[in-house]
Amino acid sequence: MLSIDEHDFTIHKFQLLCEAIVATYPTVTMSEYMNKEHPARFVLMRHDVDRMPGHALETARVEHELGIRATYYFRSIKSVFKPEIMMQIQDMGHEIGYHYETLSEANGDPEKGIELFQSHLEDFNDVCQVKTICMHGRPLSKYDNRDMWKTYDFKDYGIIGEAYLSVGSELNYFSDTGRSWNNKNSLRDFIPNKIEDFTADTTDDLIDLIESCELENLYILAHPERWSLNMVDLGLYCGMDMAVNLVKKVLAAVRT
Repeated sequence: MLSIDEHDFTIHKFQLLCEAIVATYPTVTMSEYMNKEHPARFVLMRHDVDRMPGHALETARVEHELGIRATYYFRSIKSVFKPEIMMQIQDMGHEIGYHYETLSEANGDPEKGIELFQSHLEDFNDVCQVKTICMHGRPLSKYDNRDMWKTYDFKDYGIIGEAYLSVGSELNYFSDTGRSWNNKNSLRDFIPNKIEDFTADTTDDLIDLIESCELENLYILAHPERWSLNMVDLGLYCGMDMAVNLVKKVLAAVRT
């Protein structure tokens, strides 16, 4: 029987990924990238905390021990918005941001959506000063939360940038959405108008690409809850990912 260390998307594999990064590239936070406070070669490390915030604390510790500074986007829902965890992660040198989904929460009503956004942002700013935001994809919702900024301007709320809308096409984007790095299972998890030139299926593939030094930069999204701490955790989340991928395929077929 394989041990957990031999599987992909485990905290052990995440450690190997981080070790490959620090051996090859400096890392920057989202706000540093948007303020152009970064070297020519870099890795921009991002985490969307969709659920299980305790896992975010584990990935943050791995990164902190290796000298990686990343950006963590937390949802505003009660099960994820945990100020004590957010402050611990921030104290490690990581950036905390708001993973907003208020247009979906408002059933597509931009006015109600922006009211919810402002209210939630105030809650976040009571914990830490939010500089950047990132939409939550909400695949079961027909609304793209980024569309709220067609009506409003996030800069009016003290935000310097949005993790999809404010990044440049020069970034090489890799997301673990769907339990792969090739973005094939993403409905909304992509940079608009960006054609990806490089892909990776497994984390080992991504590590190989990092170690090749072929790219000037990498923009990596890793969801902390996906990186399992034990075999039970691995089995549960693997099954969840398979179910979600199936639903996404159905939704993609219906919406085309």
